[in-house]
Amino acid sequence: MNTDYLKDWDVQEQQQRVEFMQHMYQCSGRTNGLFTGLWQEFCLNEAGPACRQMFFDRQKAIKQFIELEEQKTTHEFVPTLHD
Repeated sequence: MNTDYLKDWDVQEQQQRVEFMQHMYQCSGRTNGLFTGLWQEFCLNEAGPACRQMFFDRQKAIKQFIELEEQKTTHEFVPTLHD
């Protein structure tokens, strides 16, 4: 039997795929044993909204960072006798 196709097989990665598929199936509320369309459903209902929110969170953080950096440059240090 030729098993060359298993040469680069990553057992841990495959196990993780199975576990995640089971997670998606359980979260979907399905009971019919069909896994068809689980990934698309997950992307639309879970990953999509989460990624969209992360995008806006990052945009807000970037804006806040820029504002803080601009404040730093507007307050120039003036040395005194005590410095």
